[in-house]
Amino acid sequence: MIEEENQLNSDDLIDEDDEVLESRLQQLATEELNQDSSPEVSQTEVSPASAAASETKSEASKANAAAAATLEKINNLIAESTSLREQLDDRKQQYLRLYADFENFRKRTERDKEEQEGTITGKILKKILPVVDDFERAQLQISPKTDGEASIHKSYQSVYKQLLKCLKETGVARMECIGQDFDPNFHEAIMQEPSPDYEEGLITEELRPGYLVSDDRVLRHALVKVSSGKIGGDGNPASADNASENASSEAN
Repeated sequence: MIEEENQLNSDDLIDEDDEVLESRLQQLATEELNQDSSPEVSQTEVSPASAAASETKSEASKANAAAAATLEKINNLIAESTSLREQLDDRKQQYLRLYADFENFRKRTERDKEEQEGTITGKILKKILPVVDDFERAQLQISPKTDGEASIHKSYQSVYKQLLKCLKETGVARMECIGQDFDPNFHEAIMQEPSPDYEEGLITEELRPGYLVSDDRVLRHALVKVSSGKIGGDGNPASADNASENASSEAN
C-alpha cells in the first residue's frame, strides 16, 4: 500500500512537471510567434513609407546639389561676362585713342603736304613771272612794221596768252593796284611823288605787277609809285581845303 502511494505521488509530480513544461513550451512558442510576426508586420507596413521618405530625401538632396552647381556656374558666367565687358571697354578706349591719334596725324600730314606743295608751286611760279614780264615789255616796245615782224609778234603773243591761261588755271591772279590804298602787305613802294589825280597814300602807277595765289597769299609784291598828295592849282601839293581857302582869299 505504501509503495502504491509513493508511486502515485511520483506520477503526480511527473504530470505536474509535464504540465509546467508544456505551459513553458507554449509560452516560448507564443513569444517566438510574436517575434516572428512583429518583423513581418513592420516590413509590410513601415518599410514602404520609410523607403519613400528616404528616396524623397535623396532626390531633394540631389536637387539642392544641382541647384547649387547651377548657381555657381551662373555666378562664374556673370563674373566672366563682367570681365569681358571691362576688357571690351578698355579695347574700345584704346581704339578711340589710336583712331584720334591717326586722324590728327593724317590731318597734320595733309596740311604739311599742302604747305609743301604750295611752297614748291610758289617757287616755280616765281621763276615764271619774270618771263611774263618780258613778254609784256616786248608787247609794249615792239611795233611790227612788216608782215614777218607781225607774224613773229603774233606767235609769241599767243605763247604769252597760253602762259597767262596756265597761271590762271593754277590759281594765280594779278593784283589791281592803281587807285588802291597802299598796303605794305601787298605792295612795295619804290617812289612817292605828288599826283594831280590821286590823294595822298593812293597808288598812282604800277612799275611791276604783283600776283596772288588762290588762297590770297602773296606770290610776288607789286612795285608801285605812291602819291604824296594831290597837286593844287599852283603846281604844289595841296589839299582841297587849302585850294578853296586860296581861291577865297584871292577873291577878297
